[in-house]
Amino acid sequence: MIRKISIFFTVLCIPFLCWFFTQEKKTSVRFLDREGKEFFLSLTVKDKKRLLCFMRMLFAEDCFAYTLLGSKPVSWASYQSALPFVNLSTFCNCFKKHHRCLRLGWETWQKYSHLFPAVSFWAETPKCYPGYVSILLVNEEQFNAVVNNNKKDFQEILHREIVNGFQLLKERKNRSLMNEILEGHQALLGIVLGYGRDNSWEFLRRSEKRDPLGSVWDETNHRKLGEIRTRVASEDINSCLLFRSCPSFAGNPNTEESLTLKKEYLLTQQKVIDYYKGQDFLEATLSLLAGFRPNSCYSEQ
Repeated sequence: MIRKISIFFTVLCIPFLCWFFTQEKKTSVRFLDREGKEFFLSLTVKDKKRLLCFMRMLFAEDCFAYTLLGSKPVSWASYQSALPFVNLSTFCNCFKKHHRCLRLGWETWQKYSHLFPAVSFWAETPKCYPGYVSILLVNEEQFNAVVNNNKKDFQEILHREIVNGFQLLKERKNRSLMNEILEGHQALLGIVLGYGRDNSWEFLRRSEKRDPLGSVWDETNHRKLGEIRTRVASEDINSCLLFRSCPSFAGNPNTEESLTLKKEYLLTQQKVIDYYKGQDFLEATLSLLAGFRPNSCYSEQ
């Protein structure tokens, strides 16, 4: 009887062991650096899958590519961690696909992030939101420019002298950028996220009155194919880039500010689609994070 049980459990373990060793098998991913020099990242099959899920969620289903290939100063995503325990609801949320993919992806990325020093890409845990982890990608030059262009707002809200945007970025080494340095102020957050000054302040005013502000991608706008209407569920990466990646935010759709921003983001959207066309998605994304830019980006600067 004992022999039969042993055989039974051995048979059950064989598929698991085969799967485990398959996941731990080494593979490689090619990427280019700032000068276009080719490198190969050695990693396990498991890590490659986690990085692909992670990068797809940020760069295809969200707008992180617009920070590296466009003028969006900051891209921001967050996930719920299991610890510290807050309540049962948030604990259960951390196991949902969105939170699990970002958590495992970020943990995996940290193993290899030292190979990508050219990018300002970090995670922070705000003291005011226990268990929440914010993932930030910052274009430092664009961040500095948008802070300088709206310095009066930043100084009045933060009640201190602001030299420039680089000063705020240096302070983030010890504090959360979004929730502590910028104090979670909705208008300042909207400005650095690239939503426009007027839209950001209007969003704050309407929120205080509990009068929601509609999306800049209003249904009354006449848009061409590829312009964002709704965040439809998409499976393949090309559809995600076309329908889900473009920044979507609250604002008056017909103001000069909104029209300018929408035109700019649609141009960047096409640039993003063209960049990823025909490329391995993970390899192309790692190249961006290594500092590589397509020729079209350099020619416009």
